[in-house]
Amino acid sequence: MIRIDPTLNPLEVLIVTEHMKERGREHYQLLPGNRCIWATSGSSSVPINEYFIFRDGKLVDIQID
Repeated sequence: MIRIDPTLNPLEVLIVTEHMKERGREHYQLLPGNRCIWATSGSSSVPINEYFIFRDGKLVDIQID
């Protein structure tokens, strides 16, 4: 299941969803983070948190936790 917070920038969401699709992730959530889009995926025992950082509408960094 894919859940996307409706307050996120639609163009940034498009970039993040393409990234997730390329990596074969079919179940994830996109949430507003601290000046980023926070993507959560994986399982409860092995969660994957990715932080997509945008500047001026361009993806400048992805941090994985």
